[in-house]
Amino acid sequence: MIELADQLPPRVGATVKQLLKIKSFFLIISTFILALTFFLVVVFRYILESDLFAYEEWLLPMCFWLFFLGSAVGTYDDTQIKADILEEWFKNPRAIWMRRVILTAIELIITIFLVYWAVLMLRDELASYPQWQTTIALRIPFFVPRLGIFVGLVFMALYSALHLYVLLKLGVDAFAKQLEADAEAKRVEREAEQ
Repeated sequence: MIELADQLPPRVGATVKQLLKIKSFFLIISTFILALTFFLVVVFRYILESDLFAYEEWLLPMCFWLFFLGSAVGTYDDTQIKADILEEWFKNPRAIWMRRVILTAIELIITIFLVYWAVLMLRDELASYPQWQTTIALRIPFFVPRLGIFVGLVFMALYSALHLYVLLKLGVDAFAKQLEADAEAKRVEREAEQ
């Protein structure tokens, strides 16, 4: 399967790849910190008979960032969970292409609305400064996880827009060739597994 960044203009594709590397690095580090924290919670609670102070408060913002940046990577890879059985029914490449264009456009429109609401959420948060809502013990502003929501949604909208751009740029004929190449790659992969 051809990567999305490879189908974009070279500078845009290179920028997208760099952003993806940064997000992937953050996701890897965050996942490691999450696992390490829960390991330390067990050690503190059951071995040292103590408590790791306010770990929930600094893990929660990290989880927001992890979830939304992970969703952005899923949008880039086009691996979001879809409850779509119609994809199996379509055999005509033109119908498959048209369906994907329509679904990607709908996805982009919905994500743009979500980005707008995230902007309103951040604007409301900034307007309340210096009386920001914060966590109880560590006083982490709620702005931090909400910024993660906004950044993740912006990247989801960007990647949806790039998918739509590539679909329209490829057109039906090139898309049909790509479908055939993907089907052949899956067939070879299945044969290699057997």
